[in-house]
Amino acid sequence: MEQQNQDKEQLRKTLLQDAAAAPEAEQQPGLASAGEETNNMPDSPARETSADVSPENSSDIPFPVVDGIVTPDGNFVPEWYKKFEELKDVEKSLTKFRSPAALAKSYAAMEKMRNYPGHDQKDRMVTFRRMVGLPDTCEEFSLECPEGISPEEWNTEMARDMAGIAYEYGVPPQAMAALSQRYAVEYQKAAADAQARLEEQMNIAEQSLQQEWGGAYERNMRQAATMVERLSERAGIDASELMENPSFGGNPEFIRLMREVALMVGESPLKGESTPAPDSSNEARRIESDPAHPLHDAYMNVNHPNHKFANETYDRMIFGRR
Repeated sequence: MEQQNQDKEQLRKTLLQDAAAAPEAEQQPGLASAGEETNNMPDSPARETSADVSPENSSDIPFPVVDGIVTPDGNFVPEWYKKFEELKDVEKSLTKFRSPAALAKSYAAMEKMRNYPGHDQKDRMVTFRRMVGLPDTCEEFSLECPEGISPEEWNTEMARDMAGIAYEYGVPPQAMAALSQRYAVEYQKAAADAQARLEEQMNIAEQSLQQEWGGAYERNMRQAATMVERLSERAGIDASELMENPSFGGNPEFIRLMREVALMVGESPLKGESTPAPDSSNEARRIESDPAHPLHDAYMNVNHPNHKFANETYDRMIFGRR
């Protein structure tokens, strides 16, 4: 254990010495980098060992030697990292470092990348993107449709724009995927809230008209809905989408308006529609108001087997529809 601690301490000193000596190598005639020879050094096979190295004389030797870690030529011994238990998880990454100088340079480069370089630093951003796991080109990076979002709801064009911005600023893929999933959750929440507001608005409109029309509510609503269908058909508009729009289907004023138009058309049909027989309006009113009329029960009861026939008869009489 004591020997291992000494090895660790000596390796630390070696890295510090190499990192400090690297920029000064050209100004110091007596100092050579790893793998180079100098005329100022005596040709002697004898080299200093770790026992001769100390903080006082370590800067005077070109290749610090650490027993069991660094060879006489200044390189690491094979599998030097296995001498340190704390390096076990990163052994694969350390295999590429053949010398303390290479390790020190790598550490210095890593220190430079500790801070975000800024997307305007083109060269540094290339390295930064690689470090965070982004591909080499923007075209290779894309956002996948998050779970819970249907293909119809997923905006492919917006996703492409977001991926481009994320790539430019070096947003890690994992972070962008998490943001996309968060967006999906918020989108679903917003859609549910919008649907709840629509239903609430529809309920308010229904209650308002029920209170105003009382027992005639169902009849008046049928008249208004029939008129919406007729006008929508003539205008080439989808009546169902129109009524699902809260500005119309959830608007009591619009429904009242359509009912009034229906009453006016009952007296004077739209151009191009057949004119009802003179007594058809009165007959229609008897169907909806006279319990003695043979079609009254069928017309008022949506579950009656003849309801469809009674309803079509009423529409034909009141609106002149065939």
